[in-house]
Amino acid sequence: MSDFARLENVLVKLRQRETAPGEGRRLRGNGAEALMTSLAIEIDETILPRRLVFTVNADVEVHLAVANRRLQALLQPSPDVPGASDLADVAITDGKSPALVSLGELLRRIFAEATIVEIQSHRQIPGQFDAEIGAPAGGLAKAWKLEIVKTRVVKPEEILTTFLEQISDDFAEAWLRIEGENVTDQLGNADRLAALGEQAAVFLDGYFGKYDTLFKDGPKATATLVSPGAAAETAALFVEIGGVSAFVAAKSGCAAALAANWQAIVAE
Repeated sequence: MSDFARLENVLVKLRQRETAPGEGRRLRGNGAEALMTSLAIEIDETILPRRLVFTVNADVEVHLAVANRRLQALLQPSPDVPGASDLADVAITDGKSPALVSLGELLRRIFAEATIVEIQSHRQIPGQFDAEIGAPAGGLAKAWKLEIVKTRVVKPEEILTTFLEQISDDFAEAWLRIEGENVTDQLGNADRLAALGEQAAVFLDGYFGKYDTLFKDGPKATATLVSPGAAAETAALFVEIGGVSAFVAAKSGCAAALAANWQAIVAE
């Protein structure tokens, strides 16, 4: 595979970025139960290791370690709430961890008076927790006695694979598959891929710089199409879901059809 040095350097920088204060997304729901359910769904949609910070009423902050769609721990600094310091940095090994019920009770008390809960996502310190530990959304729902939490059965990686496998040479000149900070697969001739890597670096630098402004509600899947309009020219299609993405050099006359196919796949 070609060494897309510039693109991968951009990806490293973007994945390390921190959301500036005031630009966090909102956690949906009215009342503690709805907010707890939304929190479980937020965890289920987080693939890469992240420190999720929930700011309640611009006053109380709750820091959670999340990775691989699992809640791993309440992190320091712990909120100034009775019992929080005893739970901070205690690893949640699975959905049956004793600390999980106590953490649920703590979150319910914090969310009980919540009117606004903002979310910020930061890069988690590497090696802080084993990637395989933690409680998945189903375990959270059971331990916290929530209503059924709807989760995605199909993995984001499989959805992206399905989309890329359906792209024929008649529709695109080349594509790059991106997972986290790395280009993991590609299709197209060497010259076109080299140019595509440079274009992707420029595009993603601007795209992720304004991501939280564009998508305040944190969509599960996105598609961004930039087309010159002329059928003989090339359009750029960027799709993303759950931390995996693809940058496609689409034939302009076929770009809309590719975008529609992506929408159909993620809606299934």
